[in-house]
Amino acid sequence: MASTASAAEPYPPNMPLTPGESDHEDTTQSSPMVGRKRNAGEMENDGEKSNTSGADQDQGQGVGVTETIEAEVSPDFTIECPPRPKRPTHSKRPRRPKRKIPSVPDNVHIEEDAPVLAPNLHIKYAVRPGDKWAKLLKFKNAKFKDPVAVIYSSGQIVYVNRHTPVRPCPPAEATEDEKLQYDKENLWVGLISDFRAENQEKVYARVFWLYWPEELPMGRQPYHGKRELVLSNHVDIIEAQAIASHAEISQWDENDDSNKTVLQERYWRQTLDLNKLARNPDHALSKLRQFCICGGYDNPSLDMYQCHKVGCGMWNHEACLVKAIEERAWEKFKKGALTHEVQEREESKGLAQKVGEAVSHLADRVFGKDEVKAEPQSTTTAITKGNKKLKAATDKQKPWTGKLQGQIIKVERGGADDTHYATVTQYVPKSSSKSAPSDFEPEIWQMKMGCLKCGEALN
Repeated sequence: MASTASAAEPYPPNMPLTPGESDHEDTTQSSPMVGRKRNAGEMENDGEKSNTSGADQDQGQGVGVTETIEAEVSPDFTIECPPRPKRPTHSKRPRRPKRKIPSVPDNVHIEEDAPVLAPNLHIKYAVRPGDKWAKLLKFKNAKFKDPVAVIYSSGQIVYVNRHTPVRPCPPAEATEDEKLQYDKENLWVGLISDFRAENQEKVYARVFWLYWPEELPMGRQPYHGKRELVLSNHVDIIEAQAIASHAEISQWDENDDSNKTVLQERYWRQTLDLNKLARNPDHALSKLRQFCICGGYDNPSLDMYQCHKVGCGMWNHEACLVKAIEERAWEKFKKGALTHEVQEREESKGLAQKVGEAVSHLADRVFGKDEVKAEPQSTTTAITKGNKKLKAATDKQKPWTGKLQGQIIKVERGGADDTHYATVTQYVPKSSSKSAPSDFEPEIWQMKMGCLKCGEALN
């Protein structure tokens, strides 16, 4: 879990709150306020059509019973982050004198803060009504005892219910992808800054939102992992009872090359700055570390291989390594000189044989024995640093598609380091061969796998 930090401002003595325990409160009623990460456009009021998901339709089936609808956001406070300055109105036309009406001052309270996990992301925000917010007592903790005792503290990351009543959880046998999809549709993720309380029945939490990549204004980026979140300085106020549970969210330091980083259930490494989003959206997301000769980023769902040569240490994308192997093999294939680049060892012969059999069956299923045909030869472009156009190349742009296919195979060894084998599978005979394509059995060639920067062996 992300580390906690003490608040910048002093707090009164630790007075744990107990929301929902008042003798005057009906604990069976759902909280009227949920997290406000977005404009509650998806929520409907009594005068509009109710939002009835499958779970909601199962409730309220009796005669005269109103179907359950999602509650409106509480109008207790409104927040602007960052504050929008009021623009004066200018008119060149002379106006007729009017009876002077005394102006009502804007009841706003403006503060500045930053997430404890990203102290450089300072941002101003405005709360209305300001006098009411400023008078609320500030607390570091909020304690709940229903159904079990749990304490939430500033600096912790929590899940926040998006809907009320809470929608049924996925079944225990649901896949990880199904559980993740449920969380994205029903939970927001927030970093608690502090709690404010009017009394035990009115407890608010000020949070900084973490975005699911799909929620970003610029959308999910290709390098975002499946379980990744983005920390922002988007301040919001929610009712404390909207908090669903603690969230196991770890911070990923990309500059740590120790290979010992273990990410928790969810993680974040990038930030979104709302100040920059208003001025220059292209720079709103923090820069990430660039890897490989292609200058791309690290997607935790895809493997990278680090060169251990002193003075190099570059991380190589698996896709870039495979492409380089295929390009090298293609040049040899055109000359009729494709063969093993690495001498087969006794321990690898069994592996190569098994891989060959598997690829042969796969080729029959994908291409069919009579459909693997040679294509016109064409030249290729070598991978160079910064050549980002190659990253978007498709298989149709590769002249060796259907003829050669590279692969990196990981072999786990008990009590020893894992071994990686690079191979190229040849699906068609050489041009000088007398064999017909339909009679050719795929061949597997052992290939060298070297660092794309210095050439050091990575096998």
